[in-house]
Amino acid sequence: MASRSPVVTGLGIVAAPGHGVEAVWTALAGGAGGLKPLGLFPSPRHGPVPVGEIQEDLNDPALHLRGSRSDRLAWLAVRQAIASASLSLSDHRDRAGMLLGSSVGGSYDSERFLEILLKRRCMRALPTRYHECNSAVSLIAANLGLLGPCMTIATACSSGALALATAAEMIQSGEADIMLAGGADSLSRMTWGGFHALLLVDAEGCRPFDAQRNGMSLGEGGAVLVLEAEETARARGANILARLGGWGASCDAHHATAPHREGRGALAAMRSALARAGLEPGAMDYLNAHGTGTRDNDLAEARALRSLFGERVPPFSSTKHFFGHALAASGALEAVICIEALRRQLLPPNLGFTSMDPAIGLEPVTAMRSASLTHVMSNSFGFGGNNAVLIFSHPDAAVAPREAPHMPVAVRGVGVIGPGTRGLKEIEPPLPAGEVASVDCGPLAGAGELTMNQRRRLSRLMQMVVLAARRSVTADATGGDPRLAVAIGTGMGCLGDAGIFLENLIEKEEREPMPSRFPASVHNAPAAQLAIDRGAQGLNAAPTTADISFECALWLAMRQLVTGEADQALAGAVDELNKYLLSIGQRWGFWNETTQPGEGAVVAALGRVSEKDAPCLARVSAVRLGRFERPFDAAREARWMASATDLGEGGVLYTGAGGWPELDPCYAAVADMLGRKSGSSWEHRTYKSMCGEYHSASSFGFAQAVECVRAERRRAMLYTLSPRGFKALCCLQP
Repeated sequence: MASRSPVVTGLGIVAAPGHGVEAVWTALAGGAGGLKPLGLFPSPRHGPVPVGEIQEDLNDPALHLRGSRSDRLAWLAVRQAIASASLSLSDHRDRAGMLLGSSVGGSYDSERFLEILLKRRCMRALPTRYHECNSAVSLIAANLGLLGPCMTIATACSSGALALATAAEMIQSGEADIMLAGGADSLSRMTWGGFHALLLVDAEGCRPFDAQRNGMSLGEGGAVLVLEAEETARARGANILARLGGWGASCDAHHATAPHREGRGALAAMRSALARAGLEPGAMDYLNAHGTGTRDNDLAEARALRSLFGERVPPFSSTKHFFGHALAASGALEAVICIEALRRQLLPPNLGFTSMDPAIGLEPVTAMRSASLTHVMSNSFGFGGNNAVLIFSHPDAAVAPREAPHMPVAVRGVGVIGPGTRGLKEIEPPLPAGEVASVDCGPLAGAGELTMNQRRRLSRLMQMVVLAARRSVTADATGGDPRLAVAIGTGMGCLGDAGIFLENLIEKEEREPMPSRFPASVHNAPAAQLAIDRGAQGLNAAPTTADISFECALWLAMRQLVTGEADQALAGAVDELNKYLLSIGQRWGFWNETTQPGEGAVVAALGRVSEKDAPCLARVSAVRLGRFERPFDAAREARWMASATDLGEGGVLYTGAGGWPELDPCYAAVADMLGRKSGSSWEHRTYKSMCGEYHSASSFGFAQAVECVRAERRRAMLYTLSPRGFKALCCLQP
């Protein structure tokens, strides 16, 4: 058994049917689903529709966490998981991190800001303080003192499952010994109005796989698992609940919302998870299906199951009628159910099913019953064709996940949209009138290369990333590439599109929804559209971790290459100027003569160094993620950097100095410390003065570092800090 195999030692869950594993399982065993009429906020058109809403007050000061509703859901689940694992994080904080899936973030709370703005014409920005999807990880990791790798992933409804898969990858690769991983999402007007606008909600409650199914049911919740390297768990005498032996990810590269009719991406993700675990399809004893209850999704998933398992589809069920579809939290909630099924040797029921659909030809488990379970599979699929599959196994099962060597990857090309030009940017209504000095990319050069459909349907943000990607490669997409991975980080996501959708929803009180705007509001829309444009069917990920969002994307893409999951990868990041960022940042005093908001998109084409005759601008030898302590310790940071690369050779250090003023002394101290500790010359260069300040700006720094390596044949390091405490290091060499 591989000593770094990821194992599960703790569980935490907060959902509509109950809080805590025992409460949730008792409700499931009794067939007591959590769907009830909406009470969290008024809904003039859809209020009576059943939803998986948590009834308890989440504003209790005893939680000791100030944050959004999603943040508090995550915190409750984290506290349960840590207690369940009997874990003292203070003994492991250097090697412990956190990874959550989120698609809503603090939208429920920041929607109050927009409602007050539209109905009272008052600018009250405080509710937006915890709007970003990375808020939960930022707050909780700081609260617990975690210094290991931290990340938030926003791939819509597959986010929680992909977060667990990525955390397992971090443990197996040696990046961390312990990871708190899962997902959390609250209900919000955005998702409530959006899915209703798409006519995807069943007014009577979802009925997954049933012949009369008519849509999904929404929900909210949080679930967190404690994942550890097996050697760490055994050294501290932890009780191992299950093994996370297999994980796989893919993209349909087909449509912004609809799945591929034959379940192409779902099938690929299941096969990848089985290969990672070293198991055959026949080894699966139970499958927790994505099973949303929509006509197309259930049918596509059923076809994928038949393609994989043939006539011997294992017992399966969907628990969406039990929880409601809790979006980014769903994969994590269902992971808890899978682990409890293994522990209790019981099959969870598919509530809401009464009759088989002849087009599906499969009947799920309808009542809880005993079974001999060793390996179970959990499916999670999201907007944009983002698929993630997990395989959990009994602690005594012989599962050895495939390991991968550490190796550099080659940068084949870099496409850049930006830097822009400095000027005054108008703040648009309904926000108070004003101007902000900013760095604007202006009209997108090369937009004429896009198809008429892309120019008409894709937002400016999505066009930016597609154009940047096209500049990074020379070959055109020809029929799709099942071995091409895509990871596009974004700090703020599609905030402009989300604002347009919400303004209309609130002002017109749900009477005239804008269904075409909703799919464009999710954080993973740029990555999904890039996959469609390139036909990329490998991993599709959208990390959103403030100022290190690009480095998170680079780490994900590199792991796909070194593990053999992909032959090529596109890694990048994108953020755009919008009126909310300008106005709220101005209200909070972020912008001044030296710190000006910017925007841009950068995409790097990556491949294996071993490929002959392929262009190589630079080699990326290491990417490290973590958090820094306060007060800032430059000597500690230099040691952390030295653990990733040999500092004695000297080179060029690129940092984000000249952006957030509070970080400038930190960058200067590290640059000075590198010279003193290594005895070599490290030239300090910056890039923010060229591109402005935005969460994905380090991607522009990466482009500068690659050019330095290519043109000057010198080593380079990109070192990024975030005011939220995140840090990242990227090492490049000729």
